[in-house]
Amino acid sequence: MASIPQASPETPITFDRPTQIRAVIVGLAFIAVFYNSLLDLSYTWYRSADWSHGWLIPFFSIYLVYLHWERVRRAPPKHAWIGLCMILISLAGYQYYLWVRPMGYPREALMLTCLLGVVVFLCGAPIFKYIWVPWLYLFFAVPLPKGIYFQLTDPLRQIAALGATQALGLFPSLDIEQLGSTIEYMYKGRAGALGVADACSGMRSTMTLCALGVAVTFISERPWWQRVILVASCIPIAIFSNFIRVVTTCLLHIYVDPKYAGGTYHTLLGLVTILIAFGIFMGLGWLLHNLVVEDTGSERA
Repeated sequence: MASIPQASPETPITFDRPTQIRAVIVGLAFIAVFYNSLLDLSYTWYRSADWSHGWLIPFFSIYLVYLHWERVRRAPPKHAWIGLCMILISLAGYQYYLWVRPMGYPREALMLTCLLGVVVFLCGAPIFKYIWVPWLYLFFAVPLPKGIYFQLTDPLRQIAALGATQALGLFPSLDIEQLGSTIEYMYKGRAGALGVADACSGMRSTMTLCALGVAVTFISERPWWQRVILVASCIPIAIFSNFIRVVTTCLLHIYVDPKYAGGTYHTLLGLVTILIAFGIFMGLGWLLHNLVVEDTGSERA
């Protein structure tokens, strides 16, 4: 039997027909192994509004890889054994959380770790420095465990209620008081209470803005410090935008008509909130790009 010629460790990756066929076979095997987890993810993306952005995450991730495609192709396919170790460890952990201690999030995280191992096994370890951002980006599509999600949501509700109470206290003829995540008011002898529900906590807009913000930050060419600032600004911007949403909802409920604070109007206001947050984020990106001049150090006396 004739031996198959081995590629030199320094030979760039080639995507010829045999490589494409091998990639298809490996991809189908990956889908078969993780079919249940992929199905659970798809169901969550379809049923839960908090994670409906999950459908877009893989496409953004693929586009991030495409932006560095030439560098990916030139990466030498060496140290593939690291990928094999990652695959074996991920599969072992996946089986543990599937049969011994059933937990959804660890299984989905290990599925992504196995995916990284497959890529490293097929293309070599040096490719990691070009795909680590697209790989981490995929975690935006993995729903957090309910316990952790609640621990993050509840403080956001408290912050939204506190901020709205302080802002509404500035309006005349309006007595306002905060009780936990509930805002009680008295206006012209009419009393009422508005609760900051989970949907109004800002968690949804925070996750959406973080996903969009990271994509925009790494799609465009920027210095590393600008990327750090933009990524770090996602959560404060989302909280501020949600504060505007909660205050607006309360004002519509109290001063106009309660119908404008619920139903379709409330949903549209949520979409406007995300647009406001994204607009502020893009404005910050513009400021960093145009008002801060990088010193190239090319000129010397």
